[in-house]
Amino acid sequence: TIIIAAIILISGYWFYSNLTTPQSNSQIRVTNLPWQITVFNEQTLGVFDLEIGRSTLSDAVRILKSEYKLAWFENPDNSISLEAYFLRVSLSGLRAKVVLELDKENLDMEYLKKNSGEPEILSSRAIKYPLDDLAEAMGSREIRSLSYIPVTCVDESILKSRFGEPEEVLNMNDEMFFWLYPQKGVVLTIDRKGKEAFQYVPLADFERLRQTVLNTIKQNNRSKKKGNSLTKAGMERLGRMGLS
Repeated sequence: TIIIAAIILISGYWFYSNLTTPQSNSQIRVTNLPWQITVFNEQTLGVFDLEIGRSTLSDAVRILKSEYKLAWFENPDNSISLEAYFLRVSLSGLRAKVVLELDKENLDMEYLKKNSGEPEILSSRAIKYPLDDLAEAMGSREIRSLSYIPVTCVDESILKSRFGEPEEVLNMNDEMFFWLYPQKGVVLTIDRKGKEAFQYVPLADFERLRQTVLNTIKQNNRSKKKGNSLTKAGMERLGRMGLS
């Protein structure tokens, strides 16, 4: 098992370090990679053959070709969120998990509650309601954000060579920090003890994503003052961003 894991890690490192865009002169020319981002306008961002802000859950099911779970969340501030979790995605030879935040406008809450699975109270006091039986009915919901969590850890130098220098760096602690690219609509989470994650939003929504990161960092700092590590609620917040 250890040998297999080592082979996967080494092959993943080689694959990331040698992948290039179609415009390069390399022998390996691959499209649909995490750093190949198209900004169509302030409301629409293109990545992985999806247009965030325009493509729907049905589009994602067709393109990602993975088993997925659907759920909605009732948050402590009374807000609602709708999310889809794709468990085994393979794009251009790279394996990952993908989390989609879906448009929540005009949801029929009575209908949702009547057709939801068993609710689960999370550590943040949010309530999670499975919606797997309504996956098809939610197919027309537009994607608001996309989180991509690669199976293989990626070296920081490779990420920087692909995405460029971040415009802003926010530190969670000595082991975890965030690279922000507001002109590209992406935040990279660098976790030296865990997995990297990339989250994409249209440019118009970037400040919302930035505030989510800042709130997570504040939660962590309050926890540290009490002599604790990142709280369960803080870890859950990262998880809801697709970052854990």
